[in-house]
Amino acid sequence: MGTHEDQTVTEFIERMNGAGEGPAAREVYREGFKRLRSRLEMYPLSGRQASVVFESAAQTARSLAAGCLPLGIAVAMHLYPLCVLQCMPLPLLSLARFQRAMLLRTIRNRSLILANAGGERIRGGDDSLVARPDADGIRIDGTFEYMSLATVADVVLFKARLANSSGTVLCAADLRAHSVRIGGWRFSGSMRLSDTSSVTFAGHRVPHGRYVLVADDEVLRCTSDYQRCWFHLFLADMYLARLERLHQVWGLPRSAEQIMSLNELSQLREYALRLLDDFSSGSDIQPLKKTTSAMKLRVSLMAQSTMTSLRGREDLAPADAQRLRADASELCYIKSQPTADEIILRSIGVLPQPPLTTQDPDPGRCRPSASI
Repeated sequence: MGTHEDQTVTEFIERMNGAGEGPAAREVYREGFKRLRSRLEMYPLSGRQASVVFESAAQTARSLAAGCLPLGIAVAMHLYPLCVLQCMPLPLLSLARFQRAMLLRTIRNRSLILANAGGERIRGGDDSLVARPDADGIRIDGTFEYMSLATVADVVLFKARLANSSGTVLCAADLRAHSVRIGGWRFSGSMRLSDTSSVTFAGHRVPHGRYVLVADDEVLRCTSDYQRCWFHLFLADMYLARLERLHQVWGLPRSAEQIMSLNELSQLREYALRLLDDFSSGSDIQPLKKTTSAMKLRVSLMAQSTMTSLRGREDLAPADAQRLRADASELCYIKSQPTADEIILRSIGVLPQPPLTTQDPDPGRCRPSASI
């Protein structure tokens, strides 16, 4: 970001700090986000290979996250689903490909903000939404506990279980309706800037053309894995940008281990983007998934190490103790962000695996054939 963007972020943070709670704070967020987005590139390049699309969007997320990690995360929760929508390989003449093109055109032409809801939890199951067909499309009922950009998003992507069926529906639902209720912010302090809240649907209609039925669990899993790989790439870039800024601001030394980790992450990133470019329908998702998961885990460990270093300086710089605590606390969330560190550590044998309930005959083969 340039000087003007930095100043806009600073003013945004100052206004939010004085906004209190409740509807007034939401309105301050809307106004601040509107000013901020006018200075940012909010829509990735189109019609290019996946690595180019990623770089065009990640630059915005990195520049924000370096100065304000929660804002960077919030904007990334708009950017990364857009990248996934653009780049997910789909059959050329499929209905899903046509629906995706129409949705992307609507988002760009109307300058809409996209959000994404749902994901695994370390303990407990997924958020549970139920979809019921009707004459005009489908009706959605249920609650997602966590959704970023809740105050400003226009459209949200999610999956819902089809009632009385084993199928799943992938939806792109409008958020500005009486049948949608946005809860209070989930986080306090500076993390309010991620604009994360619960969202409840009560008989909310998703019209024809804004959803796709998926009966194949393998397709659904592959779609989710592909989306998660993109998120991990964004997450790694954002946290590394923030860690670099914190090292500069607080004069934190870099250990030999951290320098080696940065070099390894650079190589992993290059490899992941090459895999992303080569990915196609029928490809094995596992190499890409393992690479981006390794990146996420390594960056998470670096963030936790930096968090410890910052907290260790509170007694040495009592005048800056409050700011040190705030900067440190923002770094603790990555270990629980999807895919949670605990799940990755289990996958590589560091932690014991939970008891198996089902057996997948071919967990790596990926045949994405449906998208929103």
